[in-house]
Amino acid sequence: YPCLDDLEGLVAVGRDLPVELEELRQLELQVLTAHSWREKASKTFLKKNSCYTLLEVLCPCTYAGSDSTKRSRWMEKELGFYHCDTELLGLSAQDLRDPGSVIVAFKEGEQKEKEGILQLRRSNSAKPSPLAPHPMACSATSICVCGQVPTGVGALQCDLCQDWFHGQCVSVPRLINSSRANLTSSPLLAWWEWDTKFLCPLCMRSRRPRLETILALLVALQRLPVWLPEGEALQCLTERAIGWQDRARKALASEDVTALLRQLAELRQQLEAKPRLEEAPAYTSAIACDPIREGSGNTISQVQGLLENGDGGTSPENIAPAKGSDNTLLSSLLPQLTGPVLELPETTRVPLEELMIEGDLLEVTLDENHSIWQLLQAGQPPDLERIRTLLELEKLEHQGTRTRSRALERRRRRQKVDQGGKGEDPVQKELQSKRARSSGIKSEEGQGKEHLQEKADCENMFLPPSTDHSPFSKGNQNSLQHKDSG
Repeated sequence: YPCLDDLEGLVAVGRDLPVELEELRQLELQVLTAHSWREKASKTFLKKNSCYTLLEVLCPCTYAGSDSTKRSRWMEKELGFYHCDTELLGLSAQDLRDPGSVIVAFKEGEQKEKEGILQLRRSNSAKPSPLAPHPMACSATSICVCGQVPTGVGALQCDLCQDWFHGQCVSVPRLINSSRANLTSSPLLAWWEWDTKFLCPLCMRSRRPRLETILALLVALQRLPVWLPEGEALQCLTERAIGWQDRARKALASEDVTALLRQLAELRQQLEAKPRLEEAPAYTSAIACDPIREGSGNTISQVQGLLENGDGGTSPENIAPAKGSDNTLLSSLLPQLTGPVLELPETTRVPLEELMIEGDLLEVTLDENHSIWQLLQAGQPPDLERIRTLLELEKLEHQGTRTRSRALERRRRRQKVDQGGKGEDPVQKELQSKRARSSGIKSEEGQGKEHLQEKADCENMFLPPSTDHSPFSKGNQNSLQHKDSG
């Protein structure tokens, strides 16, 4: 198939001709279809506001061995100073037109990426840990993406490059969301199944779609009568992912690993059958402290109706008690987490770790990667510091979300007030009617007071005017009662 750049050149020449050609329409349709496929692939792989191009994400990261180069390239891309695709694989613009050159460069870049990440892990592992009470003075220190040195609580170590970052500067795994579905059904003490894996933005460059999504893109690519360098790179990436998946399945199907997986399944069944008496009070107390859940079901429905229909739908504040209870429950479980629960021999652990590193380099999500991660986690003690950090970060993020939602709510109310001065707004009318209904009791009390005041005024109209403007004496009251009876 012809290259997309060649077709675009032909279309540009054909549009300048003062003649209507049927071939021009066909070429324009082919170019449009190719751009549509590239856009769909970009949405599948690239993150929002990503500093990478699609070809960069699909190709191996050949400069992964140098921390300074990797970080400087990332900063240059983030600031918009670096936009070259071909320099990563050592390809020129002419080489990108040849499928053979792209395949050879991809295979060489794959090997360089493996060697570079191992070298980077060794150098980063020698850096002092920010979580240590008295970190050692060292010339080589970790630098977060914000440019500062991560220190103290809140620092996270990347599981691939072994470098440290501020938890608030990067995207972290959702520990509570990952275990929310299992709060009542499955045992939370199975800590090796929690989503605690963290990859920094320098290592995780894309959304990492599932392999099934990539296969659908390849099927659509086969229908294009145009050759794209991104399509060739996607085919190479898919072959690399399938090859790793085959090796991972063989490792998981071995006799030793199968016995370990069976042991994990039995342990999980024991946790499911074991009555969790220690967890019930913590969860009950978390629910009891929730003022919304203390009321009846009718009260809950009324509150939800007011929130949804009154001031703009469901806000993050509505789910605050639930998230707070989950955070309390998981925090209360930390003293009960013990490990390791599996004994991984050296001959089994080392191949799994090597597979884990290669799987993390792939910009693809595979189930075997998660299975190997669980085995490695179960073979070592639970990382309590990371779990506490993730819980604290999610708590801070939730508080920030509540603050932002309150600010947005105040802004909406101000806008509604400003619109109310210009004209009658149906939303404003509805709010006023709801406020009137909610203040019905107060209005009835006010009407009763007004009725008593009017009755007193009517009585005062028939009283003689007082000359000294002083309160009535007891004698005057008796005389008035006598006159009324007469």
